Amino acid sequence: EEGIDCGGADARCAPCSEKIHDLTILWTRFFPTRQGVYDAAALLENSNQFLKTGKFVYVFKIYDENGVLIAVSENSTFIWPGEKFLIFEPNILAENRVPKRALLEMRSVNWEKGEAQPLKIDILKRDILLQDLSSPRLEVRIKNQENKIYKNIEIGAALLGQEGEVLGVSKTLLDRLDIGEEKNVVFTWPQAVSGGSRADVLLR
Repeated sequence: EEGIDCGGADARCAPCSEKIHDLTILWTRFFPTRQGVYDAAALLENSNQFLKTGKFVYVFKIYDENGVLIAVSENSTFIWPGEKFLIFEPNILAENRVPKRALLEMRSVNWEKGEAQPLKIDILKRDILLQDLSSPRLEVRIKNQENKIYKNIEIGAALLGQEGEVLGVSKTLLDRLDIGEEKNVVFTWPQAVSGGSRADVLLR
């Protein structure tokens, strides 16, 4: 049996009775954090409702204005069926080169059958606090509505402008959220962020 190409030069997938859809990259961005250092982020969507993977390998590539590759960062993550998820890679070194664009390359993904398991965690509020230019932040309050303890929750946040442009991205890991527990999660940025009108928060 042959594998099915799921995007990327080397991406191969286990055969399945249903058609396997490519992962969709909704956007890819980079953000300066300090001199010569950048964060990169991308929002992806898995439209396969009954396929998951424990290892999706990807690479962020950052190019200068002449199309010269100046920074590379490789990592991997998991993917749940049907989910929209945020990839975030901090502290990518570009040294004295000036980035112009970022590209996410999908290296490999091995699908297996699975069902979506949405987290029963409510987002009670999200406060965008950008007035302090030296410490812009987003404060999010969440609550566990499931009758079980959640552990190792990955929480990503994207600040968006009025036209939907991505102004800032951050991610954190919450070790534990007990049954019925509420918790505040704070995202901060090292540089001023202006024009943020809403925030997308993704939990997995």
